[in-house]
Amino acid sequence: MRGWLRSLRGGPGKPAPADGSWHPGPAMTLVAHPDDDLYFVNPHVRMAIAAKVPAIGVVLTAGEGDGINVDTSDPDREKTPVHHAAYSTARHVGLRRAYARMAGLPVDSPWRQEAVTLDGGLIVERDTLKAAPHVVLYFFNLAHRQAGGRSYHTFPPLLDGEIEHVPTLPSLDLRTPVQSVSLEALTAAVVELIERYRPAVIRTLDPDPEHDWGKTEFVCSDHPEHTATARLTIRAVQRVSRDNPNPPVVEYYRAYANRYWAYNLSERIHREKADYLSTYAGADGAENPGFAYGHGDYQLGTNPYRSTHIFSTAQRYVATSTWLTRLPSGALAAFAVLGDRLAMWTERKPGSGAWQGPELTGDGLMPTLAVAAGGAGPVHVVALRRTDVHGRIDIEAGHFTVDEHGTLSGWQSLDGPESADPDRRKQREVGVPAATVDPDGFLWVFVRDFTGGLSVRRQTAEGWQPWEQLGGGPLQDVPVAAVSGAGLVQVFVAAKRTVQHWRQTEKGGPLVAHHTLRTTPVASGGLRVVRTAGDRACLLFRQAGTGTVLAYREHEEPVTWPGKPAEFGGYDGLGPIAALDNPARGAGDLLMAQRNRFATASLSVLPAPATGSRWRRLPGQISGGPALATDQAGRAVLAVIGLDGRLHVCRASGADPASPFGSWTTI
Repeated sequence: MRGWLRSLRGGPGKPAPADGSWHPGPAMTLVAHPDDDLYFVNPHVRMAIAAKVPAIGVVLTAGEGDGINVDTSDPDREKTPVHHAAYSTARHVGLRRAYARMAGLPVDSPWRQEAVTLDGGLIVERDTLKAAPHVVLYFFNLAHRQAGGRSYHTFPPLLDGEIEHVPTLPSLDLRTPVQSVSLEALTAAVVELIERYRPAVIRTLDPDPEHDWGKTEFVCSDHPEHTATARLTIRAVQRVSRDNPNPPVVEYYRAYANRYWAYNLSERIHREKADYLSTYAGADGAENPGFAYGHGDYQLGTNPYRSTHIFSTAQRYVATSTWLTRLPSGALAAFAVLGDRLAMWTERKPGSGAWQGPELTGDGLMPTLAVAAGGAGPVHVVALRRTDVHGRIDIEAGHFTVDEHGTLSGWQSLDGPESADPDRRKQREVGVPAATVDPDGFLWVFVRDFTGGLSVRRQTAEGWQPWEQLGGGPLQDVPVAAVSGAGLVQVFVAAKRTVQHWRQTEKGGPLVAHHTLRTTPVASGGLRVVRTAGDRACLLFRQAGTGTVLAYREHEEPVTWPGKPAEFGGYDGLGPIAALDNPARGAGDLLMAQRNRFATASLSVLPAPATGSRWRRLPGQISGGPALATDQAGRAVLAVIGLDGRLHVCRASGADPASPFGSWTTI
């Protein structure tokens, strides 16, 4: 296996660097407030800056808050005079200093600040880091409305059509004019930035956050301006995706809702996040650059760890690892959501290694897929579709099918567990789908519902059955479903402290909750279940707080499990684990892939070394999670979506799990 990593080289398309990687594309982050990208998106912002590609940060609101730039824990802070523009400007100073540090430069590195006019007439502030001009920040400075000593949001009502314009609040160090901004002008401005920089990946916040589980009444867990930012991003992405043959990858990050679930960052990564937050907050000991109103967001205080957001970076639409599969013809197919459309790549001939695509279809899709295939039947691609018309938001589950000729069907809606509820807020919380096909060729679809429990909808000989609530909440938002060798459907989903498990006890029977599986807490980011020798299920996930890959393998006695997991390394990684079934071997002989802390893929080495790491890092930064499948000849194939927005595939030389992998093919 030692030679396989050296053999990885770029495939068709642009020449790859000597190490076999590909060049990541520009990365754009759209957030509401100057600290959102540091709290909720990092470490991915820092990774984009380190890759030396255009790294564009867009901050939509002025973030003026209550206008008091004093630690919120200071009992005397109310004695400080209110100055909204000064506090907003201090936050800008802090963000520039943090970005300079992420670029490996002194915090006081100079920036070129200028006012630019975008489409629709909106004048915004553009700041370019002089020593690293690929780092650019835009400040739109959308302001609150101040009345009667209170501050009122304007951005969310603009999205809902309740008001026609929002004001801006110029900063003190670059005085742009006070403006009155319409929704169309705001959308046109964001569209222009996307079209100007052509980002391969766009990162933003959560458009549909979960409600506060600790309240009996409905209370949204997130900041309304976070949600508005994500909704505006969706609006802009849909425009640029209409006629674009290469739409961007879009990633949506949870914000305040991180506090509900087990932490998913290792100590090394959350310490890095905390360091940049300290710089932003002006608490890193660096000297004041001379701005009279502060050189950071002093409201945060001097201890970044008083916020639990430091410990997680979690996506709302979690990546899956089943998006590479074989079609009925034997050819491989890969699926992803680009922009808001389904993308499908297919092998021209089974096992040929020659690919075509992407073929794009659909619209309004959110970036998560559950791909399920069974026998000679069609492949099902299950997704979530979202519409937002004048503030009426609808989210439904549904699926596409791919037949034996490789032809994609249109969208087939499955509604959602709360689709009939008159409270439209409930159906916005439909979770990431899981899917499987039973031995009779019928599709089962699972989602988390508004209650936090699991719901299922299944096909039968009589057609689609209504949604059924299985309960079990509150659950994390990433179930995984599978079929045993005996033809029994089962589903796993992480709760707060362990994994919940439902399983058929007989073919055609109902799903029954089993409580013999008791795992350690699961880091938010997904599960994977595969079959191993003796038809024993093996459950893979990441350990909370470390990112280490853990495995619980079912005992020989069905539906009984070990009390402790096996550890497979992978410390610092993020996202789901890809793995191939190995019905002839145990868990230690699984071929696995993961996204590591460098945002590249790592592949497990077989046979596992007696000492040292079982993982080998591949070049080329990726989005989401990798996928593994076997081709018609039984050879393992690894697929990733790169941070260049393209599909990359490498293939083992033979059917033995220890066979070396060949070069990357870029499609």
